[in-house]
Amino acid sequence: MLTLLGSAPAGAADKAVFGTEAVAACEQAARQSLGPQAQSAEITFSPPPTVQEGLSSDSQVVLRGTGRWRAAGGPRSFTYSCNIDTRTAKAVGMVIRDVAPIAAPAAPARMPTEPDLSALSPTACESSAVQALKKRWPRIGQIRFDDATRRFAQKTPSRAELHGSGRALPEPEAQPTHFGFECEIDTRDGRVVGMRISG
Repeated sequence: MLTLLGSAPAGAADKAVFGTEAVAACEQAARQSLGPQAQSAEITFSPPPTVQEGLSSDSQVVLRGTGRWRAAGGPRSFTYSCNIDTRTAKAVGMVIRDVAPIAAPAAPARMPTEPDLSALSPTACESSAVQALKKRWPRIGQIRFDDATRRFAQKTPSRAELHGSGRALPEPEAQPTHFGFECEIDTRDGRVVGMRISG
């Protein structure tokens, strides 16, 4: 059950209705963001999404949840972050992240002092890319990262780059736009120290 606090409509009954509509709107937006290959697939959303109090405001509630679906290559899992307009209970923003594990690039004769790239996560890079995309397109709607395009590159013992791409809706009624990103990571602590967006 989803519990909504101050950002939802005032009455208890209204909060319950808003919560149900908000969850349904997020799930529909997530289905659309997953692309054509997921439209005919069985998608499971579980457990119910949670409200992100620190990211919500009087005008929008941010819900975060997880889901699973079966693609041609086997089961896939994803997480989503969904912005809901408190006046209409409609989804006005969606970020989808594929949580399938990423294989580290094969390195023939890696030096013992080099860090293990398999321990690095793309989450910090993708979060940084989301912020960069929001600055470029303030009214951006859906954002989807394509995990198949991710690739790590070791630059120095303390620096690595994650390259990837995805698709986004610059505005709610716009056509999907392809974008690429280059994320520079400090391999000693996983910090993002640079981000470039193309497309």
